[in-house]
Amino acid sequence: MKKTKHTVALALAAMLACQPLSVYAATFADMNQAPWAGAEASINKAASLGLVVGETRNGKNHFRPRDSVSLSESCQLAYKLLIQTGKAKADDSVTQKWTPIMNAYGIQSWAYPAVSYCLENGILATSNLSGFMKNGSNLPATREQAATILGRALTKGVSSYTANETTTTFLDNSSISTEAKPYVALLKRVGVVNGDNSNKFNPKKTLNRTETAVLVTNLYGVLEKATTPTTPTTPTTPANPTISTQKGTVATMTKFYVNLKDSAAYYMLASGGTTITLNGSSATMSDVVKLYKAGTSIDVTLTLDSSLHITKLEATYKETKKTKGSLTKVRYNKTDKEGSITIDKDSTYSFTDKDDVDIRIDKKSYSLKELYDLFTKAEDDKATIEVEVTLDNKGNLTKITGSTKESSSSDSIKGKVSKVNYDKSDKTGYIQLKNKTTKYYIDDTDDVTVKIDNKTKDYKDLYNLYDDGDSTITVTLTLDKKDYVTKITATTSDSEDDADGNVANVTYKENKDTGTVKIGSKTYDIDDVDDVDISITDGSDKIKTWKDFYNAYKDKKVMNVSATVKNDEVTKITGKVTEAKGEYSKHGTDYIKIEGKYSNNVSRYDFDKDDIDTIKANITNASYVKTLEDLIDEILNDFGKGDKLDLVLTLDKNGNITKISGEYK
Repeated sequence: MKKTKHTVALALAAMLACQPLSVYAATFADMNQAPWAGAEASINKAASLGLVVGETRNGKNHFRPRDSVSLSESCQLAYKLLIQTGKAKADDSVTQKWTPIMNAYGIQSWAYPAVSYCLENGILATSNLSGFMKNGSNLPATREQAATILGRALTKGVSSYTANETTTTFLDNSSISTEAKPYVALLKRVGVVNGDNSNKFNPKKTLNRTETAVLVTNLYGVLEKATTPTTPTTPTTPANPTISTQKGTVATMTKFYVNLKDSAAYYMLASGGTTITLNGSSATMSDVVKLYKAGTSIDVTLTLDSSLHITKLEATYKETKKTKGSLTKVRYNKTDKEGSITIDKDSTYSFTDKDDVDIRIDKKSYSLKELYDLFTKAEDDKATIEVEVTLDNKGNLTKITGSTKESSSSDSIKGKVSKVNYDKSDKTGYIQLKNKTTKYYIDDTDDVTVKIDNKTKDYKDLYNLYDDGDSTITVTLTLDKKDYVTKITATTSDSEDDADGNVANVTYKENKDTGTVKIGSKTYDIDDVDDVDISITDGSDKIKTWKDFYNAYKDKKVMNVSATVKNDEVTKITGKVTEAKGEYSKHGTDYIKIEGKYSNNVSRYDFDKDDIDTIKANITNASYVKTLEDLIDEILNDFGKGDKLDLVLTLDKNGNITKISGEYK
């Protein structure tokens, strides 16, 4: 096989356990992205040992063979290899000792046990930690950095291995740092690393996950073969004492191990004695794995013994979501054996025959293809299939149950038309009714029966009538079982109308640009406030936008208006403010300005200065004020910062002040 430029490798979250090689065989969907041919065998071997794991995306296991690995993950590899081969023991007190230092350097908590072990045993120096993180993200390890960490771990775990060489046989030896050379030489000597096809080590390059698989399996073999001297007088300890717990979200799992996101993988007890609970109830590992394979996000609390095997697994997950509706479309591709279902025309769920989706219609099991055939037959019979779909908390489809319903009489819908759409080229269209968001589609405008005012017409006539805008159109729509319009019965009335009177209520949904206005006793819905032409005289100002109109209403201004109504929709509002309320702001010889509470606008209202002694004024807490002249002389001219004057101004048809009332504070 042709050599390529792969040298050392590192497991992203290396996990080992005392399990046979054949326990788990990984199948990764992205092996075509491996950096060299033949890499799949190494990756699968490492996965079968439990040394490397993937992640699930859209129901498929991905290895990410070209991704780099970090310095924290390098320490995790070294630590796990020593623990699982019996060359080291976990010690919570060591983690606690180094936690303040690791926290100061921003090391992520999942790496604390491994990094603290390396610090305690001289594999790392505290000064090394400054190169682990940047802006909260893990930095990738170079090849010489990983080799140094793993080489030191090897000498720590097996005392017969020493790192005394000061040079290596690689052609780029001069590029390898002085600190790393002894450990690169050691790993080459024991067969863990090799050079590329030019016999270069490439020390400054980062590792990818495929190179990881090669390194991990090689180093595991070296450690497994090495013996650790035992002292006969060493006292025995109880088997599998509990030493720690780990919490996290499952990244990958099988019946034999659990790999946590941003953390490590941990193995079940070989004896099968691990206690399992699921949402507080006793369960089996098969129950948990089935949920995981269905795409459910699972959080776990793992209780670990001194060998980091799982003695207790407490799993929790959010309950699934269910949606009910009519099956309106089923798509199936015979070649790819994939497809989708659509419920009520607007909710579509894609899946394949390989996905673990339980389909049961009328208490009978179906495959995706069989469901497609059943739906096609139901369409021909004008029957419907009512279903309930179950989704996991990621939105993936896990179950479809339902029943077929025989055809019955057609539905009909009645209302006033708000829109008629017509695509002349495709001979399709739709109708929308007032106060409804549903679009009622016409599959073929030539096939729909149309009557307007008891006269037979076609769909184009209805569209032209709507487009002219001279009539209010009320329709009764007859729908088939697919909710397509088959018949339209329309009546018209003169659409031009005026609504006159005081504004009784205004609403405004700014995020949707919709609102309502009540004039007199009638309320009008506004589908788009920007389409309403507004011109209301407010003293010397004009109210021109719906937002200002809405704020004027909230400021309790009395507005007498005339609204133009077309097709039952308000298109224009004109009028005047006849009474304005607000807080006094400023005055002049012929005007007063007040500020609204909601509009935050200062509005000017004029008066005839020759009439100031005849314009009546009634101010609470100022009984001596009888006229506008009194108001100006006694209060406004001496108005101080701590004073407050709320005014109500009565206006004539020209917007000028004719009367004033208010409260002085």
